[in-house]
Amino acid sequence: MQITVKIKLEPGKEQAERLKTTSAAYICLVNQIVVNYVEADMNLKYTSKDVIANLPSAVKNQAIQDAKSVFAKYKKAVRTNGKLKPEDQKQIKVPVLKKPVAIWNNQNYSLKGNILSFPVIVDGKSKRIKVQAILTDYQRERLTGKLGVRLRIQSPSG
Repeated sequence: MQITVKIKLEPGKEQAERLKTTSAAYICLVNQIVVNYVEADMNLKYTSKDVIANLPSAVKNQAIQDAKSVFAKYKKAVRTNGKLKPEDQKQIKVPVLKKPVAIWNNQNYSLKGNILSFPVIVDGKSKRIKVQAILTDYQRERLTGKLGVRLRIQSPSG
């Protein structure tokens, strides 16, 4: 079971720019890995040092996991489509993620009071930034100390 807790962040101008850059790089990386998997038919093994992206290694690893998931769904759709009669088959397109987002696992972000801290790339190095968050007690309880809790930051559109 997956629980989603939406919180409002109040980043400063520089923090907002870093979040925007990080989420764009994350989506670009996931899409590139999916394309590589499709071309190689998943016979690839990736680690954070194998992929080139301006992201902390923890975020790169999460992007690799997300790409595997996207590719597995694509592969399943192709397999299911292949079992149909030729006249019933559809063209299956490789999924392309568009919504800017970045994901950190529970080992890479922390929440203290109303401050959310997580790593991003600053001047070519991984550095934690602290962003003000607006949280209720319910949200704080859901986010604290649970195994497998992931932080997913979605950049606003436009």
